[in-house]
Amino acid sequence: MKTNQHIDDKNWELLAKSIYDENPEVATEDSKSVVNEIFSSGNEGEQLLKMTKQVDLYFDLKKYPVEQAWGKVESRIHNRISSGNTIIRKFISNPMYRFAAAILVAAVLLVSGYEVFYNPSATEVMLELTTANKVLNTFTLPDGTLVTLNSDTKVFYPKKFGRKTREISIEGEAFFEVKPNKNKPFIIHAGKAQIKVVGTSFSVSAYPETKLVEVIVQTGKVQVMNKMAETLQTEELILTPGDKGTLVYESKTLNKTTNQDPNFLAWKTHNLIFKATSLREVIDNLEKVYKVNISLADPKLNELLLTAQFNNYPLDFILKVIETTFKIEVQEVDGQYFLKARS
Repeated sequence: MKTNQHIDDKNWELLAKSIYDENPEVATEDSKSVVNEIFSSGNEGEQLLKMTKQVDLYFDLKKYPVEQAWGKVESRIHNRISSGNTIIRKFISNPMYRFAAAILVAAVLLVSGYEVFYNPSATEVMLELTTANKVLNTFTLPDGTLVTLNSDTKVFYPKKFGRKTREISIEGEAFFEVKPNKNKPFIIHAGKAQIKVVGTSFSVSAYPETKLVEVIVQTGKVQVMNKMAETLQTEELILTPGDKGTLVYESKTLNKTTNQDPNFLAWKTHNLIFKATSLREVIDNLEKVYKVNISLADPKLNELLLTAQFNNYPLDFILKVIETTFKIEVQEVDGQYFLKARS
């Protein structure tokens, strides 16, 4: 190739315009003259011209999907490498080939940037809702769905839901009031279970340490799927108001029953109903709702039965009622409560 290392800025501009003009037939006589002079050596000039035209990925990206453009880049890189070490050395040592290489690298970076920042299928950054111990919080998701989180609960969701579904993940316990949208189901990933609804209200309990997932429906219909199922067809249940779905990790079973617990939502409402309920079960409910530790000093106290209803009463009031009803003694030490028989 003839020496072209001293091409001035104007001629470089004409050269680039000639190579990358979308309408080469309207190129000026000056640009044609510069191209003819630079590539007058024949074979090398033709190879460079052909290669530089092929790496014009800017216009490829405007016309074709990212996957096709990326495939072209990979193919061209592979073809250049497989052509042999002699051509590679010649390519690197020649200023014009280095110019073409710079174009190729820029094209690769352009495709990579497009993929990361503009491809809708790229992984989306998830936001996180959390509640500290002994704290309840209600949040509104981007679609208008209300979610109330019990303590030590995390919910992960996107800043903007997709076009076909509204998907979130949960660790812990929460109550959902899902904004109706028949065209965009609301999907919850809870441990080994998947919960799918359109518009309804229900509770989900999926604390990792319990090794199970519980779903109780208050209104509407809820689909619960067992992602642990070993059959080709995923096991699933349809729950309606009053139903309870339970996925047990150890047995990999998904069961549907009628909810027998009137206090399943007491952690949110602080409304408690006891009908001939053992004192042991009463204490379990109080600990969950008020986030305290309560101990029974005498095992015989477990057998006592309580019938009462408390609508958002403070814990001290409820313990006073228990103390008076069963003629027992309640003591508080450093925030922990002890129930024992009177001496």
